[in-house]
Amino acid sequence: MASNTLVAASAVNPILRQNPSLGSITCPARGGTLTVIYWGDIKSWNPDSQVDDALSGIAPNLFSRLVALDYNYNVIPDLAYNWTVNSNATEFTFYLRKNVTWHDGYPFTCRDVKWTFEAIKKYHGIAYSNLKMDNLVDVECLDNYTVRFVYNVSFPAFLGFVAWYGTWILPEHIFNNTQYKDWMDPSIPALQHPIGTGPFEFSQYVRGSYVVLTAYDNYFLGRPCIDKLVYQIIPDATSAEQTFLSGTGDILANTPSPSDIPQLNSTPGVIVKTMPTLSRYYIGFNMLEPIFQDRDFRLAIAMSINRTEINLKAYNGYAFPATTAWLQGMSFWWNPNATYPPYDPDKARQLLDQLGYKVGPDGYRTFPNGTTINLRLVIFQGATSEGIATVLKDELSRVGLKVTIEEYEIATWETKVVKQRDFDIALCDGFHGPDPHNMYLRYSSYAYINFANYSDPEFDSLVAKAATVADPNVRRQLYFQAEEIFARDLVYIPLLDLPAFFIYRAGWHNMPWDLIGTAPIGYYAWAWYGTAPTTTTTTTSSSTTSTPASSTTTPAQTTSATTTTTTTTSTQTTSTPPLLGAQALLVAGVVAVVVVAAVGFYLARRGRK
Repeated sequence: MASNTLVAASAVNPILRQNPSLGSITCPARGGTLTVIYWGDIKSWNPDSQVDDALSGIAPNLFSRLVALDYNYNVIPDLAYNWTVNSNATEFTFYLRKNVTWHDGYPFTCRDVKWTFEAIKKYHGIAYSNLKMDNLVDVECLDNYTVRFVYNVSFPAFLGFVAWYGTWILPEHIFNNTQYKDWMDPSIPALQHPIGTGPFEFSQYVRGSYVVLTAYDNYFLGRPCIDKLVYQIIPDATSAEQTFLSGTGDILANTPSPSDIPQLNSTPGVIVKTMPTLSRYYIGFNMLEPIFQDRDFRLAIAMSINRTEINLKAYNGYAFPATTAWLQGMSFWWNPNATYPPYDPDKARQLLDQLGYKVGPDGYRTFPNGTTINLRLVIFQGATSEGIATVLKDELSRVGLKVTIEEYEIATWETKVVKQRDFDIALCDGFHGPDPHNMYLRYSSYAYINFANYSDPEFDSLVAKAATVADPNVRRQLYFQAEEIFARDLVYIPLLDLPAFFIYRAGWHNMPWDLIGTAPIGYYAWAWYGTAPTTTTTTTSSSTTSTPASSTTTPAQTTSATTTTTTTTSTQTTSTPPLLGAQALLVAGVVAVVVVAAVGFYLARRGRK
């Protein structure tokens, strides 16, 4: 059936004061089960303790944060209905909802917020660095429903990061007990049977098989539309896709190969939508190697890269060629003038000739002593990485540069590239949001993931200063200058800005990617199944900021993102619960294995959509 393409309008915009109003959940139809074919298994039921992307995707339905991010990376309300920031962005005050209860019936108060963030600081939770916990002076309860965070430095990025990763509010009345050695003590009941304030409560979990959540009747925005939410765990992407195509499940959360998107998009009863994210693929040159210390050599490589070809061959035309220092999805912080050299292989050849790297009899360029230049391109395992590397190797060979691809699993890649600097060119991907402070966290001289050894004092000074400036317009100018320097230096070369794919069954409505400004990422409380009413509707559309590159393989039709509010209801049908026993047999024994050697690297690399 025909599908729509959902395109993101913006990323985290500067928010110094917010007074949003989020209405109660409305359901044109109720009941049934939503089953998500899910890519990985959780590590624990403490969502703040460690990198756990699998739990992070489930958590929005089980837990709550003070504020959250929607699919446009806007900061929206969650447990806080309102918040204010002082003039120099050192104090952040949140006004909490008063009708919230934990799933065990215990009332939620400021004490839960205070304990959670003090625990993140005490136990070095995964958000410790993002939230600058070393600079957090106090988490103060002004009353039971007002909490103030006080920093000793200006921290304008706080709102974006507190809405992002590892900041779920935990029940103080369960965790805060002197008999527990820390917040991961196995005797804590909530680590076996999690208690949250989200729209669904925990029901059942079978490791490597499935997670079952049921609607929480006393959820503060009203009972969810569906009765049950099931995550069926199938880590292998091919198996997951085959399971979905066989008719099992309502959402395919595993990322399919871009080459499979046309088939999925043409499958009757399946809807495919896509939107750009804040993640991109890029390469970095090893600045410890003398050959890369010459900017003209880096320039020659940059002009040899055809991003459109990479997109078509490695991503089936669904990604977005990255031609600027920062991502266009972060519209307020994006400098359109901080551009990279266009594809020009003739000029690249001319420049390489001028550098004295002549073409030898085998067609490859040599050093002045006659030794062939052989550039080691180090990548991590994965079909997309392999596809990009293959195209890069071919493009560089056209200007006479020999490339050898070395592929490793992610932990070994990190050791060789990030720790040992044992490479010439390295391919990486990573999430660049939710705030432009990620520019400092990823590319400054002090950044762990700055594997290229990029060091520009002016760039470092600009991104460090921007992290402490409260005025968003002043901040923006600092980042604009930094982006121009970054693009000029050509140490890192962006390749593709990546899309997210949303693949689900026709008949489902109010999916979170369609509820910009209302629903957090991965949140299914509003989802309902049935035939949409045909009466009058009011539609709000978000503007489009970028479109996919034209290709011989046509992506799904590009439209703006729409949120539709119906004014009437009609009798609907509902989906039926899955046959969990039978499905469990299909995936019994399957365990998701994610090798992570360094939390800082993993956070920098993984895209959180």
